[in-house]
Amino acid sequence: MIDSNFNIFINKKTIPINDRAFNYGDGLFETLLIKDGNAIYLKEHVNRLHRGCETLLLKKPSFSLIREHVKRAIGNSKNCILKIVLSRGADKFGYQFSKKLIPNLYFIKVHDIKEKIVTEKKINVGFSKYKPANNNTLSKIKHLNRLDQCLIASELGALENQYDDLAVTHDKNIIETLSSNLFFVKKIKNNYVFDTPIISSFGVNGIIRQKILEFLQKKKIKSNIINIKKNNLQKYSACFKVNSIKGLVFIDRMGKNKFSKPEMLYNIFKSFIY
Repeated sequence: MIDSNFNIFINKKTIPINDRAFNYGDGLFETLLIKDGNAIYLKEHVNRLHRGCETLLLKKPSFSLIREHVKRAIGNSKNCILKIVLSRGADKFGYQFSKKLIPNLYFIKVHDIKEKIVTEKKINVGFSKYKPANNNTLSKIKHLNRLDQCLIASELGALENQYDDLAVTHDKNIIETLSSNLFFVKKIKNNYVFDTPIISSFGVNGIIRQKILEFLQKKKIKSNIINIKKNNLQKYSACFKVNSIKGLVFIDRMGKNKFSKPEMLYNIFKSFIY
């Protein structure tokens, strides 16, 4: 489908061979959770996509355009995962591109979600050996250059019998896991305090991370965005990871550090636990 500003593709199985997203990772993506036919946090996903457009100098698809085609892409599905990919467009080969390019906008239903079976599986997180490079320009946005994550995922695949996820560090500071943001919990004078790592030169400022920080501020519960050293985790009693697809997941162990899962934390964050 073509409108005046975007080429739109709904659940398309192929892409043009000269699409710049395919050749150079020249674009952005968002992954949405669809529950009961509704795109969860759609406004926040679109806002982040727009921030990415500003960084990469891409045309911004409107909220109404995205909402309309999200509905078309999910069809009759009530619960599924949907991916939005915005490419600068298809052009002749080479890094330079025409200013007249029409961006390609893809809506892809990845798969339906079956009813979740609740288990008591313990979540064990290790530390990745991969050290990402600084990139203050591209950090925080969901650009299509994901080689860092691919290498970390490859490392995790080789360790899947040992770990459920890997934490990424930079200058001995913990940043995030493969695809989730982190929160660490400590108690000071019987009050919970929540620390989350700074996201600056690497990592994504996730939507659920933002929502939890807003939630804690509204509840007047202390939170800090700080550098968290890999070798300084013993002061924390609990830890959890968050992303927009899986919600909030408590971590039982990170490296040599064991964490508890107090019932009070479940009560505080029940709206974020899917």
